[in-house]
Amino acid sequence: MPQGQNLRSFALGGYSFSNASESLITFDHPNVFVVALNLAYAVTSWVKTDADTAACNLSAGHGQTNGKYDVYWTESSVNKVRYGVDGTISTNALSLDGGTGDDFPASATTGVVVCKQTAITSYIDGDAIEVIGIFLENTTDSAALGHVDMQDSGNSTIEEIDLAASGSAKMSRIWDINGGDTNVFTGNVITQTKASQSSTTAASTLYILVGEDATA
Repeated sequence: MPQGQNLRSFALGGYSFSNASESLITFDHPNVFVVALNLAYAVTSWVKTDADTAACNLSAGHGQTNGKYDVYWTESSVNKVRYGVDGTISTNALSLDGGTGDDFPASATTGVVVCKQTAITSYIDGDAIEVIGIFLENTTDSAALGHVDMQDSGNSTIEEIDLAASGSAKMSRIWDINGGDTNVFTGNVITQTKASQSSTTAASTLYILVGEDATA
């Protein structure tokens, strides 16, 4: 049967520890998704209307089209994201409306970037998960952030996840459900995942690695 292993390590003050002896996790089948995410774009002339409505400009030649966007920015050194926002393009102007997450920042905020969501067909039975790891990798931009919105067939969110990248060392979110972690993916089957990343210089790769046991 397929197996997975969740190895964790900790290092501080010259001391390091790991649990390399942790037992293997057994399941019926692996469910693997490896997807390159769209490049993000920096915006200018940011104007906020209300918590979920704003307008901004993209640079000429951006090539972006209407669709769902995730918006990233930083407030008081805290990373923020509003996701699933309807974006409408008119030449270089981008109108943003709706979505979920943090309220849009004040007008004239700098450092705002937008990324059109990548839609992933991802059939995952949350009730059958034994272990799941979700990773964001960007070997060029170690400051890249990511967001994942796992949805059912009715576009309702089952679980949404914030991610950060750090070079070739993938920063991750791991749920060892077999080992006692709370299963936050239960309920309706996840049929689609909407994902994005914040880097304007290099596209990130998203990994969703799932071990499922259909007999659990």
